[in-house]
Amino acid sequence: MERIPFRKEELEITAPPLLTGRLGVPVLNTPITPRENCLMFLRGEEPLWMPFFSDTLSLTPAVDPDNVARGFVFDATGFNPVESGGGPDKFGVIWEYVPSVGGSMVRPGSPKVPDITEWEEYITFPDIDSWDWAGSAEKNRKLIEQDIFLRGTTILTGLFERLISFCDMDEALIAMVDEDEQEAVHRLFSRLADFYPKLIRKFREYYNIDIVTFHDDWGSQRAPLLSLDTVREMIVPYLRKISDAAHEMGIYFELHSCGKNEMLVPAMIEAGVDMWNGQPMNDKKMLAEKYGDQIIIGADLPALPEGASDQEIREACQSFIDTFNSYRTYGGRARGVPGAREILYEYSRIAKCGRAV
Repeated sequence: MERIPFRKEELEITAPPLLTGRLGVPVLNTPITPRENCLMFLRGEEPLWMPFFSDTLSLTPAVDPDNVARGFVFDATGFNPVESGGGPDKFGVIWEYVPSVGGSMVRPGSPKVPDITEWEEYITFPDIDSWDWAGSAEKNRKLIEQDIFLRGTTILTGLFERLISFCDMDEALIAMVDEDEQEAVHRLFSRLADFYPKLIRKFREYYNIDIVTFHDDWGSQRAPLLSLDTVREMIVPYLRKISDAAHEMGIYFELHSCGKNEMLVPAMIEAGVDMWNGQPMNDKKMLAEKYGDQIIIGADLPALPEGASDQEIREACQSFIDTFNSYRTYGGRARGVPGAREILYEYSRIAKCGRAV
């Protein structure tokens, strides 16, 4: 790809935000589309600018009951999470949407699975073939057919999170390390590792996705909830099966895993994860230096004080690009900083390709 230098005209808006899922991000006059740039990056080529979270169209359709239950529907249906979020997910677990936090939690007090060693007595796997995939695809046709942004979707409840949703946090943590219960967890995760590729295939067939984000939180604010050995034993074989299936379909595999999970990155690599955008409490520069040739690390623009001046925003953006431009990283959210997306794009373009005379 020709190293096209940056021109100021690239910051011109050529189209308004897409119908949904773009989080209000308009289309800029980029020399190639964000999708083309992201795919270059994912293939290991040098992109024309650092890919950003805003370069991805995340389509999480209402056809999947998990998305409704979690209040995380981003599609063309005009979903309102406050009015319609919560309810049963695809396994019949009841979630309650909490507007103050913008998400859902499992209704406490009555776990779906009171005894994990007998989970088969309580859990019925959904018949996803019975869902109206074709109807959903038709409603979202304008989004699916666009070729501007990288097309993605999120599977909200992964392996460990699914276990938590079935039997609550304390029992899930015990089951991951208790020899008397681990065999049952292996059975559950093995079954899920067969199920999720079928779900991913539906997203590929009906929405033509480029990337899937697998949501499975493993950590707390200070440290992982699970040891590296436990993750390797209990999660990696099954996550690897899912990521391998996605790769066979031509889909890149991103892990969303909240918490200070730096020490678990080797397990992510062993599980075939292509990308991880952990939270800011993780040392992203260290991770990019140490593991950047094996996994793509996402990094967020540091939070700025409310009312930060234009000069302060520009200095923060320049520092961010100076820090991460030489690594195989992508830019996460700009944390609501006004104008940061365009500034980061400009500085990244110049860092990678120079400025036109």
